[in-house]
Amino acid sequence: MITEIQLSTLVFFVAVVWGISLVLQGTPLSFDLLKPFTNVTGVLVLLLAFFDKWAWHWKIFYPWLVSTPYLEGTWKGKIKSNWINPETEKASGIIEAYLVIRQKFSKIHASLITKESSSELLTGELVKNSDETWEFVGAYINTPKISIRERSPIHHGAVILKVKGQPPTGLEGQYWTDRNTQGEMLFSEYSKKKIQDFNSASTVYFMKRY
Repeated sequence: MITEIQLSTLVFFVAVVWGISLVLQGTPLSFDLLKPFTNVTGVLVLLLAFFDKWAWHWKIFYPWLVSTPYLEGTWKGKIKSNWINPETEKASGIIEAYLVIRQKFSKIHASLITKESSSELLTGELVKNSDETWEFVGAYINTPKISIRERSPIHHGAVILKVKGQPPTGLEGQYWTDRNTQGEMLFSEYSKKKIQDFNSASTVYFMKRY
């Protein structure tokens, strides 16, 4: 996404080139000739902001202008981890999880919510592969509930999720953490609503996307 500074710089150089061409043609220059460029910059900034937040995922722009998958909403899925619970000395088994995604054309943010913890994306992006498929890659911080931090402290990790289908029908991939654990993730049900916590997920209807 082009920034306002970049856009203003581009318009400035266009104005300079335009001014030089007028001089070469013998047209006298005046400040009034440059006034429209200020208005043009403002209008373009507003249009780009609108496109960045809303219009980029409209079907009219896909795929000739934008091929980035639109993932915003809540994805319901499961996590399978090799983490061993020190209290039971057993693996945690299958964990119900919700991936909440907020997305603009220029950036993406994700939160992962489970019954015992929440993870926030520190940095992440959608990457297009050479085979035209997409992956969501990122680094995150996981914050367990205070009541369980003796057995499950705050930790960091990285994740790679392959986007399935276009329009997206799910996400599937792996994660690793700095406490030497790893696991698999699969999200296959979706809702446009963005949940705030684990308990609120029970009030939301999720459905498969095909």
